[in-house]
Amino acid sequence: MASEKLFENRLKSWLHSVGVYAAGTPLDKMTAAQCGWFLKVWGGGMQKGGIPDLLMCVNGLFIAVELKGDTGKPSDLQRMNTARINQSNGIGIILYPDGVEDFKKIVKGVIACNGHTVGLSALKRADSSTRCVILTEY
Repeated sequence: MASEKLFENRLKSWLHSVGVYAAGTPLDKMTAAQCGWFLKVWGGGMQKGGIPDLLMCVNGLFIAVELKGDTGKPSDLQRMNTARINQSNGIGIILYPDGVEDFKKIVKGVIACNGHTVGLSALKRADSSTRCVILTEY
């Protein structure tokens, strides 16, 4: 478990370096321009089982990452949820330490992909109202 936690911490540091910040990160701690957000999910008795460890929104795309140590094995529920995320056109990943360079390429590709953002921005402007609030500033 300790190696998985070290892996997680290294990954979160890299995410911060490219502008993908943990929920609640203060503005003065953001060193790169923000292009994403993530939440670390903590498992336990009150949490739904099989939810990936990191839930992310990067450049408007949903990415979910189940972190595993070198010898870790995903549960059937984790595999099912990852598959369903991919079937829903999100990006679901089961990530081992030796796959981190591939993961970085995926995230960098998502950051660089701007074809979808114009349409999403127009949708947010068109459908925001006093009863369906889409905040863009705080």
